[in-house]
Amino acid sequence: MQPEFSLITEFAVLFLLSWPFWQMLLLSMEANHALGLRIVLLITMAAWVTFIFFAIRTGFDSDLLGPFSPVRPLLYLFISAFLAWWTRDVLLGTGVSQHLLIAFQLVRPIGMVFVLETTRGTMPGLFAHPAGWGDLLVGLLAAYVLIRYWKRSIPVYWVIIIAFVGIVDFISAFFFGFTTSSTPVQLFSFDQPNNVIQYPTGLIPLLLVPTAVIAHILSLSQLARDRKALQ
Repeated sequence: MQPEFSLITEFAVLFLLSWPFWQMLLLSMEANHALGLRIVLLITMAAWVTFIFFAIRTGFDSDLLGPFSPVRPLLYLFISAFLAWWTRDVLLGTGVSQHLLIAFQLVRPIGMVFVLETTRGTMPGLFAHPAGWGDLLVGLLAAYVLIRYWKRSIPVYWVIIIAFVGIVDFISAFFFGFTTSSTPVQLFSFDQPNNVIQYPTGLIPLLLVPTAVIAHILSLSQLARDRKALQ
């Protein structure tokens, strides 16, 4: 039985539904992509957002994946991460500032809707608290760094710290997400299985998390490019 999530949760998630599209647009503009490439990237991202939305809304991809359905969050994440890594030089174009790449993490506090849901009894706290507060921490770190270094170059160690904390947060969220859900690896919350993959919260792990991971990958790739240029 699907839990009745809060209207606040639904509004917050749907408000950010277009974020991956705008993220790609801002990235493409700063990377100085040719108009044709920019259009291709935006159409691709819009198609991906549409696919994930209807996948969460109807569950049609669950039927297509069959026995692999329980791991579709990881599947979509790995696909997104692989494509980002494989096309990183194309996506970064002539270069993208760390300020913009780190700014993409400012939407991370959306994870606090998980904490809201656990107070309503619709989501296990063992998943909600690490995921929600971890996302808030990453968002606040990103905001702190952007404010402190608004008109200055962001130090290398801050780029690495944000990427490290951000990725560890996701590892923690996926671990507790799987182990509190009705999956073959469920270890906890048998009395209240996690239904995070339902609409609308499922849009976070299947759509917003991959775009945040892409931003981390591009941030570290840009860092490597900048360091190589100094050698």
